[in-house]
Amino acid sequence: MSDHSSRRKVAALLRGDQGKRKIEAARMKNNVRYYRIAGITIRVESDIPFAAGTFDPKFRAFEADGPGEDTVEIRHRFSLPPLDRKRLGRELYRRPPWAVFDLGDSWLYLGVTSASDSEGLHKVALFSKDYARGTIYHPDDSAFRRGNSQALTFFPTDQILVAQLLASRDACYLHSSGVSFKGRGLLFMGHSEAGKSTMVKMLKGRAEILCDDRMIIRKGPDGFLVHGTWSHGEIPDVSSSSAPLAGIFFLRKSGENRFVPMTKKQDVASGLLSCLIKPHVTAGWWENMLGLVEDIGRRVPCHELLFDRSGRIVDVLNDFVTVLPSPAVGRGGENRSAA
Repeated sequence: MSDHSSRRKVAALLRGDQGKRKIEAARMKNNVRYYRIAGITIRVESDIPFAAGTFDPKFRAFEADGPGEDTVEIRHRFSLPPLDRKRLGRELYRRPPWAVFDLGDSWLYLGVTSASDSEGLHKVALFSKDYARGTIYHPDDSAFRRGNSQALTFFPTDQILVAQLLASRDACYLHSSGVSFKGRGLLFMGHSEAGKSTMVKMLKGRAEILCDDRMIIRKGPDGFLVHGTWSHGEIPDVSSSSAPLAGIFFLRKSGENRFVPMTKKQDVASGLLSCLIKPHVTAGWWENMLGLVEDIGRRVPCHELLFDRSGRIVDVLNDFVTVLPSPAVGRGGENRSAA
């Protein structure tokens, strides 16, 4: 073979490699997105290119440029896989909208509309045991192309994924609202109608709103941090920011405005456990959560917060954060009040 012929073949190979790289770069640009929440990067890949409006605008605050130190992956596919119902593994849970099976090395979620096997599937999801890898199968691409999804998973919420990921990272997902007030994280605990959104409304303009409905507590080397999430309620303001967790307040509507330290550990633990957002739970999940809740109750000041709608509670909270040492609870000190 002549040198000229060899050079032409090498050039052709190089052009082919360059073409493949361009195709892969285009695919990465159009079919892959990254989002970061509480230090976890979620890589979202789709067989169909994303559009500007695929996800709700709230996710813009959580967009990331690429992988992080802790990256998990989910992929969207747009046809349901064939399933042999006799070989689905051990069924662990069945309550619409999900039936959950243990396949040994992975979890299988079947989207069901009733407790009966006779109903057709509307979604299938396969997750690795640690939920770090997941493939979500849709019956078609209609919901994807319709866009404005409220969840990266295209489930009603992302709690199936996020709550599982947090459990193995010294973190939990809670029914609560939260703000960063003068650099201190304040968490307001309660279920529907407790006043979570009301607290956020009164603090708007005085504090950075993190989320009004669901928040994350994560333990770090210097103490606990509170992280914003995209799972908002009435108030659409969300933030990916975090702050050292300075206080947890269990809400109680009242005719006065003050907070009362909670002195019994069992009351703190009971309150936190009642507000935990639970995915499909296992013994390991509960073991992680019980240890974490105990640690939070021991290290973070917890209070009952009595408030009315006058807004005067904002001055009470301002006084609370003003007298805190700097940094607030960042050193992981014990909460001596919960004895």
